[in-house]
Amino acid sequence: MYEAIARTLLDNHARLIYAVSRAAGNVLMGFQGEYPSLHSEVCINEKIAYEQALTGACVGKRTACLFTTEGLYEALDPVMSSAYTGVVGGLVVVCMKETDEDVTPLGPFAKLPVLVAAGFEEFTRAVRFGYALSETYQIPVLVQTAPDMDMNGALRFSTETETRVRGEIPGLGHQVSNFVKDPGRWAATPKYRYQLHKTLNEKLEHIRTEFEAYPGNVKTLKGKSGVITDRYSDMDFCDDDASILFISTAYPLPNALVNDFMAEMDEVSISEGSYPTIELQIGDRRKIISEKMGGLGRRVKPMETMYGFTVIRDTIGPASSINLAHGMKISEPDKKVLAITFEDHFFHSGMPAFVNTLYNRSSYVLLILISEKEEQIRKVLEGFGFHNSFHIEGFSEIERFYDHQDLTVLFCKGII
Repeated sequence: MYEAIARTLLDNHARLIYAVSRAAGNVLMGFQGEYPSLHSEVCINEKIAYEQALTGACVGKRTACLFTTEGLYEALDPVMSSAYTGVVGGLVVVCMKETDEDVTPLGPFAKLPVLVAAGFEEFTRAVRFGYALSETYQIPVLVQTAPDMDMNGALRFSTETETRVRGEIPGLGHQVSNFVKDPGRWAATPKYRYQLHKTLNEKLEHIRTEFEAYPGNVKTLKGKSGVITDRYSDMDFCDDDASILFISTAYPLPNALVNDFMAEMDEVSISEGSYPTIELQIGDRRKIISEKMGGLGRRVKPMETMYGFTVIRDTIGPASSINLAHGMKISEPDKKVLAITFEDHFFHSGMPAFVNTLYNRSSYVLLILISEKEEQIRKVLEGFGFHNSFHIEGFSEIERFYDHQDLTVLFCKGII
């Protein structure tokens, strides 16, 4: 899987590639002899990987990141900023969908183009087209793919022998680094930020026009009941007489293509992930049979409990449970709260959050799931003047800390 993805990126002349998976890094190192100009790194987290790739793209290089869909959300800070500042060379972020998490919601949220590729041929086309878009409109491009996509013959597939989506032969990108100082772009104050926002909106409208003719968007007309989807797996459940519009360009949505399809239908269903990325971009939804947009009603907040504690996890980012637990204790001081995070998440974003907890004298139990970095974290905590930490052998031991009134840190190996 990684070998085919790396080959595709390299054949499209990406020369700075950053990953967080050691397996992906080993594959990239194996290409060093064949591609002497390749520079690849395995970074400690997605934020650092994205920032390094963005830096290379800002000086004119073709760069790439290799993440999971869930991992991209850990790099939201630089991702959001990069939509405004843009790039000079091409930057394509490949996200493998290993869980139910999609990157499609980040399209409208961060205002970055999103392509969805199910098979290897579609992935190759998406990468090729993504670099064309990225260099033409100076914007990072997100490509979501599946780790189980059909790789038969993938490594024998040559992008050089195919015509580029826009009728061009894949170029070499920008080979010479050249950073042009432009404080109004790279270090924008609010005044210049407003202009960058206007420019970004204009870019997206141009990209929307290009998406109208993207070959990955396929329309099949049969009956008067239609389905719009960005998932090949969902097409197996469609009726034989259903018309289908498969959308590979999740954001910005090709409005003309979608509106023409809907005009020929009596009713339309939208089949997508848990977040209605496609549906929210459709202006006239009168024909849509919606399960997501119609009558949301009162949302019931899921609440996880464990050994008498209310459990808080890293739901909105790495080590976000620490800040969430602190906020919960401020609003409900008598609540027993158990925050759960991972050792890598603690180093990613947990340290400033923990210092904030100490400064505000909040008290809860923090469980750090460890693999090999317990001693490093203990030294960090001691540097903060904190010594109330314990190693537990099993998760059932959490129960004996229920009556602790002070901030407590627990270390335990495993997943819970």
